[in-house]
Amino acid sequence: CSLGPSTNPVHTTDICPLVISMHPGRFSCSANIDAGDIDAACAAARCMHQISSLRKEDVPNNNNPDVTTNAAASHVEGGLGNFRFCAASCVETVPFFPGAKAPPSSSDPNRDSFGFAIGLENGGFARHLLKEASTIRNIKTIFDTKMREELLPIQELCRKFANTATPEYPIEYLGIDTSLNPSLDEGGSVADAIECLEEVRGDFGGTGSLAAAAAITTSLQSMPDILITGYSGLMLPVLEDERLAELGNVGSSGGDGDRLTIQKLLCISSVCGVGIDTVPIPGDVTEDALVSLLLDVAALAGRWNKPLSCRVFPVPGGSAGEETTFDSPYMCNSCIFEL
Repeated sequence: CSLGPSTNPVHTTDICPLVISMHPGRFSCSANIDAGDIDAACAAARCMHQISSLRKEDVPNNNNPDVTTNAAASHVEGGLGNFRFCAASCVETVPFFPGAKAPPSSSDPNRDSFGFAIGLENGGFARHLLKEASTIRNIKTIFDTKMREELLPIQELCRKFANTATPEYPIEYLGIDTSLNPSLDEGGSVADAIECLEEVRGDFGGTGSLAAAAAITTSLQSMPDILITGYSGLMLPVLEDERLAELGNVGSSGGDGDRLTIQKLLCISSVCGVGIDTVPIPGDVTEDALVSLLLDVAALAGRWNKPLSCRVFPVPGGSAGEETTFDSPYMCNSCIFEL
């Protein structure tokens, strides 16, 4: 459950870490950062540091606030708490946590109303589509037909559900976030799927990757007959995409010069969503370095008026190049990225 964004730097540092620490780790939240807002960026950076330092002793038991529970603390141990927090910029309506956000109600403000949007996990389907396309030239046609065919029945079901609402409790269908979103299932890597395209030379992140990301995002954001919302772009969460995690490892390709880096991810984010996502960074990263990264992401989002977020994991005691040891069903492991 995402509680939405903090828009007040004081709330970001005082409340967001408490939200993340709550047993049993079902809540997430974010902090809004506008381009050039140094105060908001500083607060978000401090929050990320606070969350990364959470221990099981800091996790209160909901039934008895004076008692801690070791079993439930696994959602914060070792810096894992930042899985449920991000800094977000230019976000209006997004169905993906932790940056999820609902728009102001378009119904009568004096009545309770509900809205919903749909986000998809579709890495395997993305691979199928991009293998069929084989070249950037065919992406628009393939996505406008094959992906649209899959989304239309979902949209029809959502609209039927919204139409069942009563005047007392209106329900608004807000659209589908058409983003390509990887999974950890076999064949679920979006990065691996993009490497199927002829124009992507070698590993994802190399030449051709930017052009591929731009072509895919253009298609995802202009699909006929689909009400589109959210990021609707290319999701590149390093620890949720096994190929990206592999490319982040030291010596995974032709040497350190070919490794995936935060700078490469930020470059690709200039033409797609979602930003810098689930990237492990050194535990001793300075607040100043984090602030600079957050401001870079916010500047990119503000310049192009596109939703972007930054979700990084300062790993306590971890240094750049070392392997993470997260124990989570939602993530794989990779080397810690330099910042």
